[in-house]
Amino acid sequence: MLWYNICKKLLVFGGSGLENHKNLYYDEIIDKWISMDESEEIVNKRFKSLNKKSEILYNFVIAYTNYMNEKRDYGTGEELSMTEAHILTDIVDYEGITVTELSKKWRKTRSAISQTIKSLLKKEYIYRVNSKDDAKFFYLYPYDKAKSFVLAHKRYDNIDIVKTNKSLLEKFSVDDLVAFDNILEEYTSILLREEEKREKKK
Repeated sequence: MLWYNICKKLLVFGGSGLENHKNLYYDEIIDKWISMDESEEIVNKRFKSLNKKSEILYNFVIAYTNYMNEKRDYGTGEELSMTEAHILTDIVDYEGITVTELSKKWRKTRSAISQTIKSLLKKEYIYRVNSKDDAKFFYLYPYDKAKSFVLAHKRYDNIDIVKTNKSLLEKFSVDDLVAFDNILEEYTSILLREEEKREKKK
């Protein structure tokens, strides 16, 4: 499923329900503080209301995760997932990058990144060069095949991003989309700060 089609589905969902969530901010969030000793009845009632709002984000995350994991042809005749395509793009754009650096950028474990690297090595998109100082440490480089793929991938993404935003602009203003981008950026910052707190406690 193309990201454009996912977006269209989310717009249909939003059009039928987002306006109803406006009152939720006034009734359950603004100037409202939740007590840990609320009765079971109040907890269930409040969760039912708040979860309707959260489900919008959940549905987006599920749809986008499925989109990222789905393999597709970016115009070269060979199918890769979005994760593989973007990691391969990093290897082409930053020749000599390491698994550790990719792990930090994508906020994934070295093990998870290594699985993607193994797939790209097997498909002969990339090769590795071991460090002279440490045989366990290696750098990643692209073959010409990878460079051709990445150019096709960038063309594909340019078209898809423009198409998706044109679809959004049929329903929302430019200011709405900028606000949405800012909200996502801040939401991500909140999650990352919480992640850092958990890491410090380990």
